[in-house]
Amino acid sequence: MKEWATKEPLSYPVLIDTMHIVADLYGIVNVPAALWIDENNKIVRPADSTPASDMWRSFSGVDSAVHHDLLRRWVRNDELTMDADAVRSFQVLPTNDVQQARLHRRIAVALRLQGDETGALQHMDYAEQLAPHDWTIRRGNMPLRGVDPFGEKFMEFVGEWSAAGSPGFKLGTGRETK
Repeated sequence: MKEWATKEPLSYPVLIDTMHIVADLYGIVNVPAALWIDENNKIVRPADSTPASDMWRSFSGVDSAVHHDLLRRWVRNDELTMDADAVRSFQVLPTNDVQQARLHRRIAVALRLQGDETGALQHMDYAEQLAPHDWTIRRGNMPLRGVDPFGEKFMEFVGEWSAAGSPGFKLGTGRETK
């Protein structure tokens, strides 16, 4: 990731968060995602799926225009559609198992950087057992295992996740019902 992000001079800040700290702090469970934080450092819209375009709409079922329109209304008119109670009600708080899974994934990444592939794989396995439907863990581990994060294993994971009721972001902005 660092090689890609530093290939050309950038005109905007880029955060390379190999340990998923930002995702953990703000409840980001998949990408693309965003949360809105105002100039007073207050979360005014919780983490949610926010595709930039409709390229994956048939797969995700998310209409990107809905989020874009909400964002424009906030930026241009200071118009928010959620009060503080609604924001809190849609935030996904991690369970003990998810917190432990995140810790084991961090340990796996650290062990891998130290050259301990066996230890890293053990901790990745344990993280996935603790949080089997967490995209940042399951899909995030795929490239570390040499697995295509858009390939067959990914589609198997999507099937498991769907069968479990599609846990994750609760807000569902722009989500189409089928």
